[in-house]
Amino acid sequence: MAFFMVLLTAAIVVVVFVVCTAMATKRGSETNIRITLAAGAIAAVMVWVWYFNWSSSPERDREQVEKDCNNTTMAFVMSQNFVKQRLKAPSTAEFPYITDRGVRVDIMPNCSFAVSAHVDAQNAFGAAIRNQYTVKMSYNRASKMWSATDLNIQ
Repeated sequence: MAFFMVLLTAAIVVVVFVVCTAMATKRGSETNIRITLAAGAIAAVMVWVWYFNWSSSPERDREQVEKDCNNTTMAFVMSQNFVKQRLKAPSTAEFPYITDRGVRVDIMPNCSFAVSAHVDAQNAFGAAIRNQYTVKMSYNRASKMWSATDLNIQ
């Protein structure tokens, strides 16, 4: 959104520049140029005031909390990283898609998720085996970090 705001401000500056350049060719247009510059500056300031009010509104904060704390796909993907840390051969790990049968991600209170899935990976002897796992994933919105508790690989 900030990128859009920069583009909008640049567009206002370009329009003001073009209008002022066109007016500069006429005699007695100094007042009109000043009015155009002032209007452009006011428009740019109003755009940025709106943006800062919008970005810090309680409604936007609620929307962001809902988005972060209902993101089951991210919880599933992040759980894979914690599972890999516990495997003997993490580079051989293959996980299902979130839409595959046997994958379940439940939303829990306080921006937490219960993830249940499987992983195919090699064991210490090089044999490919399928392990079921469950883990409780938690997202800390302040630090933007994920944590895993109660990781159980069977």
